[in-house]
Amino acid sequence: MSRRPRAPRPAIVVATLLTAGLALGGCSAGSVTQTDTIVSQADGAAGQVGGILLRDVSLDAGPTNTVPAGAEIPLRLTIINQTPTEDRLVSVTSPYAVSARPEGPTTIPPNNSLRIIGNDPGPLGPPDPFVRVGGSARITLTGVTQQLRPGPTYEVTFTFEKAGTVSVPVLVVGEGDAEG
Repeated sequence: MSRRPRAPRPAIVVATLLTAGLALGGCSAGSVTQTDTIVSQADGAAGQVGGILLRDVSLDAGPTNTVPAGAEIPLRLTIINQTPTEDRLVSVTSPYAVSARPEGPTTIPPNNSLRIIGNDPGPLGPPDPFVRVGGSARITLTGVTQQLRPGPTYEVTFTFEKAGTVSVPVLVVGEGDAEG
């Protein structure tokens, strides 16, 4: 007696196709999808007011990570002016410092940038509006009102002559071990 081969049952075919689809879908596990959010690896925060962008904003603790009360700490960031007119940084304030001391230029030409260099010893000078090379300056927060350490954010407010005011939550970034 010979048996005639049977056709596969529809339920088995559907189950096999679903299992294969799930197995193939798992092949992309661990990769960054188009709907995932990619977080910047830069140390600093970002902010924007009008056409002025603040990028990689941080408090530069230099060789340490902890800043004691009463000390000074420079800011590190890049200010980008995306407008067709120049703007000027009028003031920098923080509830965590008594005042801010600027050194170097505070005017940002149209479609140009200004680097605030933190603890870097680099030269200070105005941006070149003709070749669109940004200038560099230093801004130091003086009279820190409490110990600043890595981890928490500390609010710093930037006021521009034309664009207005923006507050940014800023991290302490340093090269050494955190103390106390």
